[in-house]
Amino acid sequence: MSKRLYTLDGGKISEFERLGLSHFDFLSCKYNEEERIKGIENLENIHLSYLLSGSNIITTNTYQVNLHSLRENNISIEKGKEIINTYIDIAYESCEKYKQIKKRNTCLYSDLETYKSPYEYVNHFQNIRQNLNVCNINDKINVQEYFNYVDLQNDILGKKIKMTKSSENFIAFSNGSYNSSFRNFTEYSGVFQKGKISQDEKKGKNKTNKLQRNEMNKLQNRLGKHFDITLNLAQFKKAFKEVRSPIEMVPKCKKGYEKCETNNDNNFRYDFFPTQKLFNYGIEYYIDVTDEEILSNCKFKLESFCRNRNKLNFFSLLTCTNIREVFTFYNTIKYYASSFNNNVIINFFCNDPKNIGCSNYSFFDIVSLLLYLDSYNKYIYAIGLNCVNINYVYNLFLPFKKYMSKYNNINIELYKSENQQINPFIKNILNDIKKNRYIYDINFFCSPNKTLDKVSFDNNTVNFQTHSENKKMHVYNNIEKWIDIGINGFGGCCYYTPYDISLINYGLSKIAT
Repeated sequence: MSKRLYTLDGGKISEFERLGLSHFDFLSCKYNEEERIKGIENLENIHLSYLLSGSNIITTNTYQVNLHSLRENNISIEKGKEIINTYIDIAYESCEKYKQIKKRNTCLYSDLETYKSPYEYVNHFQNIRQNLNVCNINDKINVQEYFNYVDLQNDILGKKIKMTKSSENFIAFSNGSYNSSFRNFTEYSGVFQKGKISQDEKKGKNKTNKLQRNEMNKLQNRLGKHFDITLNLAQFKKAFKEVRSPIEMVPKCKKGYEKCETNNDNNFRYDFFPTQKLFNYGIEYYIDVTDEEILSNCKFKLESFCRNRNKLNFFSLLTCTNIREVFTFYNTIKYYASSFNNNVIINFFCNDPKNIGCSNYSFFDIVSLLLYLDSYNKYIYAIGLNCVNINYVYNLFLPFKKYMSKYNNINIELYKSENQQINPFIKNILNDIKKNRYIYDINFFCSPNKTLDKVSFDNNTVNFQTHSENKKMHVYNNIEKWIDIGINGFGGCCYYTPYDISLINYGLSKIAT
């Protein structure tokens, strides 16, 4: 499979903010019919603006629609299905309108050589939107002022590369983490391992006697089943490559669980059986969430995709930080496997140049493990970064460039997780996966945040460290550098506008063959 260059869309909620529109959200159920129709029109035009800007892949506005958000708004499951269907229909209708526009305007965009500068290209994009009455009345941006603000570092792009720019358009079904609907931004924090708690929590924990802990455990057991995520590895005497290694979620067996549990230092204990635990702790979402609840939500979202399969092209997980949830989704896909064939996009949020979220699982390790599993299943189309600090992107993808190099010039010790559950078998996975050509066909996408610097987590509260928009920190200025390390999908997250995406599309089209 030959790779192509893709332009991805930008922010939607931030676009509502920029245009001074109320956040169109079916979950609020507060709109009268006139407001509902206007809201649909606004969202449709935002999708259409991104398509006109050159986006190959647009995402539905379903990031926060899940079982938790429905329950919090007293919305039934059936009504929730209707809400998701409506969001998908809006994106689909936008895409159909765009196809009709292209048919009627065969020269929607002239040959790139006719544009003397990125300014001319983006200005032409603005004129097209205005002529088609797609540009919102509040969108008063002056293109000249926009370019005065964006400091282009590679105004004259280098030589062309041996990759074509996709001319197709796709719709991705957007899915945030389960806690994205908590509206406290904990989806950016990720998994915290047991033992890593605040000093105040430690003091309280020490005061809890054994009887109280037993009562708490009994209560938790009544809330729902708990599962172990396992990876079926080969026994050590067998060649690693000879055994297929699917991931599974199995109900915890009390005796077996106690026998194989990690020690106080969170070090992984081998039990020398083919089935090894991958994560043997509960999902830590800072509120009571059971494994069954997460499984139910995964099934709800996957069924929503299957129900609308004729209108959707990709199933997309966004801003992933909870590793356990990612593997739960991946495991659950097997029940709907006929609908999933190279059409899953998994986008992670990384809080530093190495690890996912605020966890100690490295991006390189987790992605390598996913790709190893997927060399058999072929579910994944792309691995991406979403909403990250733009300065982290290069170092996060660099180890894949080194790993796939024929010189094998990677020191995996630099990129490994600070976690003993992963490290014992990751080297075997890396040795085996390189023999499978599939890893070279995986697409790498990136949609950074424009202002986010870092996320900190303290006393169950997520704090954002932001910076004023740096003129030089724009995806356009990194296109050639990122392509060199294997990235082939370029977009933006919060505060990336259709103008930004148009500029990115110009850059990609300029260097594509």
